[in-house]
Amino acid sequence: MKRRDFLKLAGSTALASPFLGAAPVFAQDASSISMMTWGGLWGSSMAKRVGEPFTAKTGVSVVQDTGSSPVERITKLKISAGDQMYDLVQLHDGVVPLAEAQGVLETLDPASPRLSNLAAVPDRFKSDGWVAMIYSALGIIYNPDMVKTPPTSFADLWNEEYAGRIVLPDINHSIGPYIVPIGALAAGKDLKDADAGFEKLRELAALDPIWARDTDSIMGALTSGEAAIGLLYKSQTYTVREKGAKAEWVFPKEGAIAYMSGTSIAKGSKHLEAAETYVNMTIDPDIQGWVAEVYNYAPTNPQALAKLSPELQERVQFTPEQNDRIIALDQDYMSQNRADWTDRWNRIIAGG
Repeated sequence: MKRRDFLKLAGSTALASPFLGAAPVFAQDASSISMMTWGGLWGSSMAKRVGEPFTAKTGVSVVQDTGSSPVERITKLKISAGDQMYDLVQLHDGVVPLAEAQGVLETLDPASPRLSNLAAVPDRFKSDGWVAMIYSALGIIYNPDMVKTPPTSFADLWNEEYAGRIVLPDINHSIGPYIVPIGALAAGKDLKDADAGFEKLRELAALDPIWARDTDSIMGALTSGEAAIGLLYKSQTYTVREKGAKAEWVFPKEGAIAYMSGTSIAKGSKHLEAAETYVNMTIDPDIQGWVAEVYNYAPTNPQALAKLSPELQERVQFTPEQNDRIIALDQDYMSQNRADWTDRWNRIIAGG
């Protein structure tokens, strides 16, 4: 069977929410600010749930650029450093160390009156230049009608029974590189044993998986029935079910892997005050609950979590025993090896 790519490429999309009559409240002249983020449901939800309230408050519209992967966003910020054309960038935790090492993020000032919600967010959800707005855990999702024996561990993904029916993130996906430490775990090795991880990737590639560039594509393959099993966050299991497909999620016996994404201000932003206000709204406890309502993600502001219904709280949280077994990958280590890993990955997938 020929190896397939299941890609959903989002072009650059301008999503603005102009509220006529609203007056900007900033000393800086900002009629609009620019943000690089993901497309699809995420981009449209960000525009509606955060962008519209932001514009209503400030009179400033938000223009989205959704055509780049997280790593490509960092490159764009670096290229524009001398005359920054972006104000905000959304990144997952896996590439934040890279962005900070490249010096493309403004330091978030906890003393700024426009970042009043920052103090409420626990330290594990923020760094000097980034604050997460969502978190979940990565495990195994499968269709119980298509999988005879429910999986219990990451190692089960290497079952030949799933050949041609596994959907996995490619190297450009936020969690694509995670397959390397997952492979090491499946081999019974240390998380940082990259050689073991890439050897398992070679075995996985031989099973002709469906490689997905974004999360919407992973969910689409599961919803359509093209895929029977794959890697996905617990949160998205409910989204797949809401699309009409059968789906179960497994917390692997090796442990599930932590996932977070959030927002940063571009270094050299010409509209710093507006950008700070926007970041603050992404973690506003009166707004942030939408990530649970729409995506079944847990909000990072504990005050927002407390405002959720009992049903939503149950969906987005983990048991104490599970929390003890959630794996936090060494993102600095992975960031330092990203270029080498990308090269090795591409050679393996290309059959080299």
